[in-house]
Amino acid sequence: MRRFLVAVFVAFALLFAGRGAIAQPKPKPKPPKKEQPQPKSANDESYDRHMSIGVSLFRAGDFKAALAEFEAAYEAVPKASPLINQALSYRQLNKFTKAVARLELALSKHGAEMSAEDKAEATRAIDEMRAVFGFLTIRVKPDAATVRIDDEDVAADALKDKIPLTPGEHAVEVSARGYVTKTEKVRVVSGSDQTLAFELAPSTGMLRVVAAKKTTPIEVDGTIMGTGTWQGPLLAGPHDVRAIGESGVGRVEITAGKTVVLDLAADSGISPLPPVPKRPEAPKKKKEPEPEVKRGFYGTVNGGILFPFKHPQFFDQPFANNKVFDGLSSGGYVGLRPGYRVHTYAGFEGLLEYGNVQGPANGTEEKSYSLTSIHFGPVLRVMSPGEIIRFVGTLGGGFAVHLMSYDGVTAAEACPALPGGDCTSSSGVDFLAMTEAGFEVDIDRVLIGLTLAFYLSGTKGMNDFDKNAELVNDKIKEPYENGVLPMMGPRIHIGYGFW
Repeated sequence: MRRFLVAVFVAFALLFAGRGAIAQPKPKPKPPKKEQPQPKSANDESYDRHMSIGVSLFRAGDFKAALAEFEAAYEAVPKASPLINQALSYRQLNKFTKAVARLELALSKHGAEMSAEDKAEATRAIDEMRAVFGFLTIRVKPDAATVRIDDEDVAADALKDKIPLTPGEHAVEVSARGYVTKTEKVRVVSGSDQTLAFELAPSTGMLRVVAAKKTTPIEVDGTIMGTGTWQGPLLAGPHDVRAIGESGVGRVEITAGKTVVLDLAADSGISPLPPVPKRPEAPKKKKEPEPEVKRGFYGTVNGGILFPFKHPQFFDQPFANNKVFDGLSSGGYVGLRPGYRVHTYAGFEGLLEYGNVQGPANGTEEKSYSLTSIHFGPVLRVMSPGEIIRFVGTLGGGFAVHLMSYDGVTAAEACPALPGGDCTSSSGVDFLAMTEAGFEVDIDRVLIGLTLAFYLSGTKGMNDFDKNAELVNDKIKEPYENGVLPMMGPRIHIGYGFW
């Protein structure tokens, strides 16, 4: 088939050679006598124009438009060249069955104008494409049903044999007048041999009308169907029925596959037509099963690094002198978090952590502080429903027990009014608020997570450095200037879930 691309580009030569074939004969040793060129017919000009446009579209990759031009060229002048170009276009569109049909038509109707080599190439291309076909047998009831594959009609004769199809998914639609249309999808692979059977359900019901008199005309939907008694099929749905001269107009609901009888002669009189029945309700869609709610106990061991954004008030503060890490302190913490997952998206856990933060004082090694803290309280955990990887976030609060201590040099500078500068430590209890966000990996219920945590702790509880001494200078009555200490840092946790 690769050599058949020549057929497309030979079309340019056809603009000058008129109705010449794909392969031009080799020139004889002696050139023929010059003859007066014959004027082209309107069909020849149409052929040349469509072939030229088709080749340009093919080169541009617009194979559907190129196919239309090659079909128009064949209608103007039937010959092998446009059929081969149609086959090339169909092949580019992955419609191998139609490509094979065009090549077979070229061989059967125009083989005389093709060279032996071109015939061999066409035969080889047909064999190559047939090798990837899968086959589908379609059986239908009723026999007169129309079959469409991928929105294209299938001839009734073709249904008698196996239908060749290219690999992939195909939509098969079967319809018939008076029946419910049915569509199925089938996946075809090379060499497959499948069978689809369709038995259409009727979309009509029967109506039988018996008038009080044998001569009474019976009218259905404005058309007189007979006199006295009439019975016949009607499409499912409402229909207007009238026994002319005996009653007014009534409406009858026809149900597919069932028979409705109107006996106007019953009880020796004219029976009124039944009222309009209620249309049947559409079947309710089945609810999709709700995903299983995950619940159960879990626990994690966690640890992390903390960076406070403040130092005690008589130290230089972090980021002083416009330097990013000037006087920055740090520390770490470890803890436990047992909890219970109450829903796929949420859980409650208890917080218990121990941590310590240390920092230099004014860049002097012998002057420093140390803040030891114990955190405890309840925490709300939220998470996405991912099975393996999920988002996790927490929001909690509680209490923080603080112990602040200073080296001797720092204490003497901080508390000059006390005997011996005795303010080396202080402790207290204050509020705690925390939140964090990150992700967690769940490997067979083993939980491994990485988050970024933010803590906000009160410090007003640490307001007396030496309860037995009287402070004259109260500038350090509270270690931190505004009584609030923010801290932030990464946290990692490892645990197990029983959900």
